[in-house]
Amino acid sequence: MTLLRQDVSDGKRRAGTWEFSSMPVPQTVIRQLLDEADPSLYVTSPSPWRFMLFSGEGRQLYMEAVRQSYPPHLADCHGSWAAYQYTEAIPAHLVVVAPANTQEDHVLPAKAWSKRFCILAAEQGLHAVWKTNDYQQHPVFLNLMGLTADERVLGVFHIGYGDHSGLRHIEPVRPASELMTVYDHLV
Repeated sequence: MTLLRQDVSDGKRRAGTWEFSSMPVPQTVIRQLLDEADPSLYVTSPSPWRFMLFSGEGRQLYMEAVRQSYPPHLADCHGSWAAYQYTEAIPAHLVVVAPANTQEDHVLPAKAWSKRFCILAAEQGLHAVWKTNDYQQHPVFLNLMGLTADERVLGVFHIGYGDHSGLRHIEPVRPASELMTVYDHLV
């Protein structure tokens, strides 16, 4: 079960295992991250991805789209939790939208790009949590997001400042250079 609490003493909000500050994330920072992460490096289709940012009072719009796409039994059980998460605990939601009518599969490029975005966000002291959920493809959600039949949601970043850089949550990986075998002479 996801933990949910608010520490009034230090102004921190917890969403799952990530703690976000109540400090808003400036649009300029998110624009800079998008430009630096450059999704065009990962996509070969001529139609670019697009992004929808929900912050401040706009988080209400995002929350309402999520809430209305829940089945009734889940809305009853998790409605207040979702309202808190999407309108108070998480400062910004960045919806990543791709063309649905291309033959290119955007799932693997989205995974690679999202990891780069997370690393760049961590360098700015931000937590950027990439989520893919069933509701993101629900017709009600897509309609309330204003998406057309030619578009689909690849995933959503939940973004906010935290106490520590998000890099502490990224597992260290073996450098790629250590995985290289060199053939520079005849055997």
